[in-house]
Amino acid sequence: MIRAMIVLSCALVVAGCATIPRDAGLADVERELAERGRLTLDREERIEELLAGELDADRAVALALANSPRVRVILSGLGMAAADLAESRTISNPVFEAEIRFPADPFRPYEFSLAQSLLDLVQLPQRRRLGATAFEAAKLRVAAEMLSFAATVRDRYYEVVAAAQNLAISRTVAEAARVGAELAQRQHVAGNITDLDLESEQTLYEDAKLDLARTEEQLILRRESLIRLLGLREPNLTFTIAAEFPQPPEREPTDKELAATRAERRLDLLIAQRDLDVARRAVPLARASAIGEVVADVHLEREGGGAKTAGPGIELPIPIFNTGRAARMRAESRLVEAEEAFRALSIEAESEIRTARERVVAARARVDYYRDVVLPRRKRIVELTKLEHNAMLLGTYALLDARRREIVARRDYVEAQRQYWSARNDLDRSLNGIESAFAMSVERAQRPEPGARRGGH
Repeated sequence: MIRAMIVLSCALVVAGCATIPRDAGLADVERELAERGRLTLDREERIEELLAGELDADRAVALALANSPRVRVILSGLGMAAADLAESRTISNPVFEAEIRFPADPFRPYEFSLAQSLLDLVQLPQRRRLGATAFEAAKLRVAAEMLSFAATVRDRYYEVVAAAQNLAISRTVAEAARVGAELAQRQHVAGNITDLDLESEQTLYEDAKLDLARTEEQLILRRESLIRLLGLREPNLTFTIAAEFPQPPEREPTDKELAATRAERRLDLLIAQRDLDVARRAVPLARASAIGEVVADVHLEREGGGAKTAGPGIELPIPIFNTGRAARMRAESRLVEAEEAFRALSIEAESEIRTARERVVAARARVDYYRDVVLPRRKRIVELTKLEHNAMLLGTYALLDARRREIVARRDYVEAQRQYWSARNDLDRSLNGIESAFAMSVERAQRPEPGARRGGH
């Protein structure tokens, strides 16, 4: 009986461990990243090659995936998940017990026993299925974290592009304000303008210098934030980014096209479905596990007189006090929670995608309007003001003011482009079932501040 118990235990353990992937599921995660975000985990690609030339959003993401320690932290979750899978396919170790009694009369009495949990053996097939389902959910979670990290890198990249363009605009504004202030100083000396006019022009120049300092600081902060995500150290800090935002695609996806991809792309729905399966499989295991262990053993004993006995035994818990009802109720409550979470996500997913698409459409409209209407009109106003200035119909300050308004419109255009690409990034997040930056910002805005008063007068 001892031999049969050991052979059965070893066979079950070997059969369970044989199906655990050697790469801990990394290949499956890479496939999800390639299908959903066209991303690769090419750890052989050199950092110098990615930093060479102009760094666009795609190259920034590739660099972060190849170099950032955060990626390795996320992927380490696969090892933990594989360990949980191996544990679900392993039974508890048998327990060997030896007892020797004194004195010998005339033989020294002894007793040996070998015990094994029967509950582990009986529940092993169910635990294996539960472990496999949990492992699939863990791989999807790792893939979702990787996609979320890549989306964050894109957001930071677009912020750096916007900050660099704003800095160039602020330098132009500061230069124009300097010219206006110097002209005002000369006219004031000549007695052509009042003290108030001089102070007003000087104030515009000082404001422009302060704005330039702020935009320089913003670029440094945005660039350092991107550097942290890329995992770069000081020797690798030399890189250049695109001078302009990329052109938007020819058209945006329609609601029908997005609805067709929602069910098959949303990772949160797939994860919720796996969690539901895990909760469903855990219910029949909960009650038996709470009652206690069912242990089978075999023993060999010699009495003091020399007589030997051998035979099997079994230990059965008597469910008088703990019938396992609480454990089953807890497992059933978790099942209900998982069912409702899946249903809630299914409903919310449609609204999230519609909201994300509407943000993209609205942001695209603003970009087009600034590019096709506002900027050409501001440029035309500057040209017409130049003509009237040359004809001595308008003064220099009117020309400078027109130029300032054109620059302000260009800055608004830069912000409109940043908002558009941020909205596009959030749309990809929504399609993949990852919380968008917009949703997180809304949640933070709605969250009460610490110490804020609730109610009262």
